[in-house]
Amino acid sequence: MASSLSPFVYWGQSNDTVSLKVDLRNVEDVNVSLTEEGLDFDALGLGVKGVHQYGFHLDFYLPVDPEKSRYRKTDIAVEFQIQKAGSETWPRLTSERLKLPWLKIDFDKFPLDESDIDEDMEFENGKSAQKDMLDKISVEMASKPSKDGITATQAYLFFYNLFQFVGYTFIFAKLIYIYGVYGQAGMERAFEAVGSQMVLCQAVAVMEALHPLFGLVKSSVIIAMAQMIGRNLILFLLVLQEPRLQLSSVCWLLFTVWSSVEVIRYPFYLLQLMGLKVRILTWLRYTVWIPLYPLGILVEGAIVFKSITYFEETGFYSFSLPNSANFAFYFPYFLMVHLLLMALGGSNNLKHMYAQRKKQLSNSNSRTRKNKSS
Repeated sequence: MASSLSPFVYWGQSNDTVSLKVDLRNVEDVNVSLTEEGLDFDALGLGVKGVHQYGFHLDFYLPVDPEKSRYRKTDIAVEFQIQKAGSETWPRLTSERLKLPWLKIDFDKFPLDESDIDEDMEFENGKSAQKDMLDKISVEMASKPSKDGITATQAYLFFYNLFQFVGYTFIFAKLIYIYGVYGQAGMERAFEAVGSQMVLCQAVAVMEALHPLFGLVKSSVIIAMAQMIGRNLILFLLVLQEPRLQLSSVCWLLFTVWSSVEVIRYPFYLLQLMGLKVRILTWLRYTVWIPLYPLGILVEGAIVFKSITYFEETGFYSFSLPNSANFAFYFPYFLMVHLLLMALGGSNNLKHMYAQRKKQLSNSNSRTRKNKSS
C-alpha cells in the first residue's frame, strides 16, 4: 500500500471527553485502533490532497477509556468522541509537546446539539464545554509558534538534540575507527581520542535532568536525574581523575556503549520534534537497549569495581581524622554503596524501558497490521 498522507484533524475537549473531527469526505475502508494511550487511524477518502490513503497516529496526553468511546462516519468527516479516564482539562492533546501541522483546534464543536446524537455514536454534552474550550485556546495561544512555525522551546530542543547527535556520532565513529586500525592498542587510546568530546557531551547532558523539571519534555524527572548523575559520577569523578582507567580497554567499551545508544536516541527525538515517525528508528530506539543497557550496567560496574582498588591506593577523595571538620570519609566505601545502588537503579531502568517498548511497539504493530489488511 502506498504511504498515507496526514489529514487535517480538528480537536476540542470538555472535562470528561476529547472530540476529534477528521476532515475527510466520502471515506472508505476505515481502520481505527483506539487504546488507553493512543489512536491509530487509516482510511481512503477525499482530503486536502485529493483522493488518497490518509492516516495518523496520536499518543494522548493522559489515558482514555476505549470502551466508552465512539466514532462515526459522515459524508464530510469521521468524528470521534473519546472518553477521558479522568475528569480534567488537558493542556494539550499529545503526550509530547509537538507542533503537528495537520492538528488544529475545533472552534465549533462545543457544545454539540442533541440532534447530532445517534445510535452509532454517544456524545457527552456538558455546559462547561465552551469554558474548557476557551481555556484550551488560551493555552494554545500562550504556546503559539513564532512566524517561522516553531516555538522557542521547540527550536531549543531541536538544536540541543542536533548538537548531541553530532557529538555522539563523532565519538562512536572515532571509537570504531581506532579499533579497526589499531586493535587492542586503539582501545587503550580511547580516552586520548575522544575524551574531551565525551566530557563536553556529558556536561551538556546535564540539561536533560532539567528539561522534564521545567516541563520542556514529558518524561520522568527521577529517571533522567538518575542517568545523568550515574554517568557523570563515572566520567568526572572516576575516569577523569584516574589515568589507569583512561588507559584501560574498558574505557573504550564504556564510551562505545554510551555513544551507540545516543546515535539512535537523539535522531529519534529530532524526528519527533518535526512530527515525523520513522518505523525502523522507533523500533531501534525501543530495541537496542535490550543488549546495550545491561552491557552498559556491567561495564559501569566494572569501572567502579576497578576504581575501588585504585582509590584505596591513592586515597583520593578520602580524608581521615583528625581534621578541622571533625569528619572522616572513605571514598572506596562510597563506591561499594554505589555499586549496590547501580544494581537497583539499573533494574528499575530496564523495567521502565520494557514498559515503554511494549507501549510504543504495540501501537506501531497494530497500525502495520491494519495497513497490510488494506
